[in-house]
Amino acid sequence: MKVQSQHLNYTLMITEFAPAKVNLSLHLTGQKADGYHVLDSIVCYVDIGDNVSITPGRPGELKVNGPFATDLPSSNQNLVIKAANLFGDIDLSQIILEKNIPVTSGIGGGSADAAATIRLLSRVYNKPEPSIKKLISLGADVPVCMHKGIVRMMGVGEEIISLTPAPKVGILLVNPKQALSTADVFNTVKKKKNSGISMHGYLEKKLSSWFEWIGSMRNDLTSSAIDFVPEIKLIIDKLMACDGAKVVRMSGSGATCFALFDDFDLLVSAQNKVSKDCPSFWCKAGRLI
Repeated sequence: MKVQSQHLNYTLMITEFAPAKVNLSLHLTGQKADGYHVLDSIVCYVDIGDNVSITPGRPGELKVNGPFATDLPSSNQNLVIKAANLFGDIDLSQIILEKNIPVTSGIGGGSADAAATIRLLSRVYNKPEPSIKKLISLGADVPVCMHKGIVRMMGVGEEIISLTPAPKVGILLVNPKQALSTADVFNTVKKKKNSGISMHGYLEKKLSSWFEWIGSMRNDLTSSAIDFVPEIKLIIDKLMACDGAKVVRMSGSGATCFALFDDFDLLVSAQNKVSKDCPSFWCKAGRLI
C-alpha cells in the first residue's frame, strides 16, 4: 500500500538526531538458557551522535556519509534499512545516514540510528511506532534508544524505566578507533552472575550525590573488553588523570570510554589533553541531554 503522500512537502529534508547512548554502568546479572545475557544498566544520552534524514517523495536507497561512513554497510544489512522495513506498508523515501560516531563502539550507534529512523518515519508518515518486541528484534539496545534522560535498562533490553531528566553534566567520549565485537566481549566474560544496581540515592538532588551514585556502580564487561583492545585501559588511565573527572568508565561492551564533569572548562581542558596525547583516537566533548 502506498503512503498517503499528498500532505508531504517533497522539497523539505527532514532530519532526526540519533544521540549516542552511554551506559553509565552495566551490571551483568545472569545468562538465560537461550544464551541471552541479563543486564542491569543505567543509561544516558549525549548531544553527540548521527543524523538520519529523508526527503519525502524522493525515491532512492540508503546513502551513508560522514567521517565513519566507510565502516558500515549501506545495504539491507544496515539497521536503518531494517528499522524502516518495520513500516511495511509505506513506499520509503531515500534515507541519508550521517555517520559521526565510530561503528561498534559501545555507545549504541547502530541502535540509535535505528531508533531515530523509527521516530522519523513514525512522525512523517503518521504511523504508530512498532511494538517493543519488534524493536528488540533489531537489537537489544534499540528500545532503550527510543528514550531520553536517565534510564534504567534491565533484562535483555526489554525492561526500561525512565528515572529522571539528565543533570547538567559534561561528558568526554574517547574511542581508540578499534571495532570491538559485542558478542566476543560477552562470551568471554568469566563471571556472568553479578549483583544488580542499588537504586539507593538516585533521587538525591545534589549533583555531588548523583556522581557518588553513578560512581558506586561498575561495568562488568571491562576486563573482557581490555583483553581484546588493551588501549581501553590506557584511555581509562588517561581520563582518571584529568582534573575534574568525577566518574570514569567504559560504556557498553567498549571500546568507548567516558569521563563525567561538572566543570565545563575542565572538560574542554581534558579533551585538549587527551587529543594531544592520543591524536589517533576519536575524542569528543559534549553534555548529557
